[in-house]
Amino acid sequence: MVGSRRARSRLLVWGASSLLAATLLSTPTGATAQQSDDLSIGTPSTEVWQVPEAPHAKNRSNPLAGRVWGVYQGPQDQVWAPYRAATGAEKAAIGRIALRPRTKWYGSWIAPNQIDDKVRDYIRSSLAGDDEALVQLAVFRMKPWGGEACRRVPTKEERSAYRRWMRSLAEGIGDAHTLVEMQPDGPFFWCVPNRELTGRLLRYGTKLLSSLPNTSVYIDAGAADWCGNGSGNDPEMCAQTLEHTGIEFARGFALDSTHYTGPSDNIRHGTRIVKILRRDGYGDKHFIIDTAKSGVPTNWRDMIPSEPGGITDNARTCTTPTMTRCVTLGIPPTARAGVATWQLSDRDRAKARKWVDGFVWFGRPWLYNQADPFVKQRALDMDQSTKYPAPLP
Repeated sequence: MVGSRRARSRLLVWGASSLLAATLLSTPTGATAQQSDDLSIGTPSTEVWQVPEAPHAKNRSNPLAGRVWGVYQGPQDQVWAPYRAATGAEKAAIGRIALRPRTKWYGSWIAPNQIDDKVRDYIRSSLAGDDEALVQLAVFRMKPWGGEACRRVPTKEERSAYRRWMRSLAEGIGDAHTLVEMQPDGPFFWCVPNRELTGRLLRYGTKLLSSLPNTSVYIDAGAADWCGNGSGNDPEMCAQTLEHTGIEFARGFALDSTHYTGPSDNIRHGTRIVKILRRDGYGDKHFIIDTAKSGVPTNWRDMIPSEPGGITDNARTCTTPTMTRCVTLGIPPTARAGVATWQLSDRDRAKARKWVDGFVWFGRPWLYNQADPFVKQRALDMDQSTKYPAPLP
């Protein structure tokens, strides 16, 4: 099984990787530290689900570094069963997704009295016996959200259920090392009828989860092309979203959960938000960027749906490496966003080394409408069109 192979890989490389991490962590800032951040362009020699990645010298506090990222293998993941059932070339293609660490979304479709057990099971499988591994989940619990949130406020019962659900989720997470992407599609905050009420609920969840001993919360702040519905991509507005929803408690923020903009645009946009938050008294915050669907960076307004008259959430998949205005897999998950491997500009790499905690796969372009169910053809198309490497054995 893949899980057994992953466990054996961890045992084989742990000693060497621990030495590497210790060496990098003890390296002073300067020419030597810079050299340690520069890897040759090409395929990485290991991946973060195999070997812990040391933090960049400019971001030593990165909570996502220094540990392997767990890969969930079980029924809560829409990709895992199709991967196990596949054979030959199709299995390898789906494996580009299934064998890499990804973020599991949890929301109101799971009852408050069930979320505790669901998350415990998810964490147990993701850890695969390694209690130091990183687990990832997205909290999509605010109800209403999306278009419905523009029309009404949460009822008293919904507000109570939200708090109960969050408390149960926190119990399920416990002391596990966890990355939480908080409330994807964050810019919908600006269309809610009562921002004070909704903001209080989101702050409650952010503060509660951030109080857990090993949980790092990143509040969704939209994308490089989206800070508010119909309001463009002004980083001031993105920062205001965060200030209303508890950024003082969080490690930082998340970009591009459902849009298709690229890592470079999001690095620049995120750095502007960081500077605004610092100006406003929130200290130095960091951010994560989804790269699951940014293999061909495309602004929302330019993306072509998968079928005529369809919605942009269900973008057409790229079928060749040269196709444009389509979605395909981007940079693999990593805690080292500023290395030369990913062919970013020197300026973008410098910003990433300081402010980006990781490129994380919390987007889900292999699912219909980025939600459900898994669509095999989407996975096969993206396998053929992405320029980024397949998972290492």
